[in-house]
Amino acid sequence: MSVMQRFTARKSVAVAAAAALVLALVMLIARGDSSKADTPTAGTSVIILSGDGMGIQQRTAIQYALYGLKERQPMDALPYTGFLDTISAGPIAVTDSAAGATAWAIGKKTINGYTGLGPDKKRVPTLLDIAKQQGKTTALINDHDVTNATLASFGGPVINRDWKSTIAKKEIYNDKVDILMGGNEAYWYPKGNPGKIPNTVPEEDASEGTQGNLVQKAIDQGYQYAYDRKTVSELTGPKVLALVQDSAKRRWEVEKGYKYKKDPHYVPVVDMVKKALDIADDNPNGFFFAMESDDLDSAGHEHDVRNVIQSGQTINQVVEAIQEYRQTNPNVLLIVLADHETGGMTIEPMGETNTNSDGDDPIPYWSNKALNNAGPKGQVPTRSGPVTIKGTNRKFKVDWTTPEHTGGMVPVTAVGPLADDLVGVHHNTWVFDVAKRALLGQE
Repeated sequence: MSVMQRFTARKSVAVAAAAALVLALVMLIARGDSSKADTPTAGTSVIILSGDGMGIQQRTAIQYALYGLKERQPMDALPYTGFLDTISAGPIAVTDSAAGATAWAIGKKTINGYTGLGPDKKRVPTLLDIAKQQGKTTALINDHDVTNATLASFGGPVINRDWKSTIAKKEIYNDKVDILMGGNEAYWYPKGNPGKIPNTVPEEDASEGTQGNLVQKAIDQGYQYAYDRKTVSELTGPKVLALVQDSAKRRWEVEKGYKYKKDPHYVPVVDMVKKALDIADDNPNGFFFAMESDDLDSAGHEHDVRNVIQSGQTINQVVEAIQEYRQTNPNVLLIVLADHETGGMTIEPMGETNTNSDGDDPIPYWSNKALNNAGPKGQVPTRSGPVTIKGTNRKFKVDWTTPEHTGGMVPVTAVGPLADDLVGVHHNTWVFDVAKRALLGQE
């Protein structure tokens, strides 16, 4: 997640939440499937794919902008649909990504900021640990930081999600994670070591590792190391560490003139996923992947619907790649979900004015002022619309209620063994229960 200036101002979201819940229930009734999903076996694989901050409104905006009104987007075309609560343990009613993902990883609600640990701070097996015990290949993949809160909840248990280098060290400790792919090499190299990716924005890119040269440590342990499209394409496994350009698709906001397609260190997430599937396919015991688009959450924090849609495109590309793999390997449970909603995003008609409040508009981490405020008469900010519904002349814009997370339920869609168990409304810890049974081959 992006480093954001914290705000305390909040607005009532009761009306938007009620509307979202109605939409959710309608979608649940329309998409629920009463038929039974496949039964898991000892070799069943599990993939958890998170759109960080992706609530119902985000999914809807992605659907409209990229697929229109007739074609169902891949993540919503999965045959089983349900809803998850997102509240964490402790006194706070709204979760952060650490507590949200930890609920999936260990089956317990925990304190915001804890990764992979219950509220008592005691270490318990995560889904990744359980998969490893079964001899399965394990993978963590992100379009942003591979040590972020979500991936750390599976592979780097700590009481402070900001201990990035400690998380990195834990992820490769005893070869815990076989395949680790994503961005932010800065936490893997000590200060003064530039790493492999040019530091074009020094204050953003400079190495700040606190645990020594963890890249070299990984190489010494037998990991293949990749850092650009060429080296990623050459990976054969079984152990790989790929630290590529961080959040390449949204670097234009920080680095004017940056063209991600021309950057050799940019590797499309879908290419990393395909490579990971190719490596894991060699293991007859199956695999466990936890993957995320963290850029989607950043877009919500920054009130940027364009990047919400762009990140949604990434998620749908990954779902398509997994579904293609499942055509010959159906014994894979795919779960697409979110840890929480970010931004209080709502889809609105173009005629309405946008909120004009400094308290509700975020100050991005690369700026010293809010950049997406509505105009003095409620004019729509450029990063909030208009958005054209594909295949039509209709347009919509979005508005936001907060620069932070909100506490509503989030949709989950799934396919594969035990996917039907996710139909309905559940605690987010239910994801752990279903995924664990699938990994163990239990009905």
